[in-house]
Amino acid sequence: MGVRGSRLSQIIGVSKRLRSSTPVMTPRGYVPVCVGVDGDFQRFMVHTKLLGHQEFMELLYRSAEEYGFCNDGVLRIPYEAKDFEEYWMIKKSKPKIFKVKPL
Repeated sequence: MGVRGSRLSQIIGVSKRLRSSTPVMTPRGYVPVCVGVDGDFQRFMVHTKLLGHQEFMELLYRSAEEYGFCNDGVLRIPYEAKDFEEYWMIKKSKPKIFKVKPL
């Protein structure tokens, strides 16, 4: 949950400056995913329900072929970020997915 709640921050004495500089946390039920090729990656938050979607699983298999099944760190998908955003965020609007702005 972190120290994002204002009441909790007041109790433990976290200054306003410290709260604004803390990194964005992954919301409950979401997985951070980096999508892109050739070093041009964009970060998305993908709802866990979407991970079982057949079309999304094809992307996961592509990722496993590229990076291996035992990849440490954030989940990376070798797919054009623009195409991913267009298809999953615009055409498939029901699954919850959103883009994360770089810090």
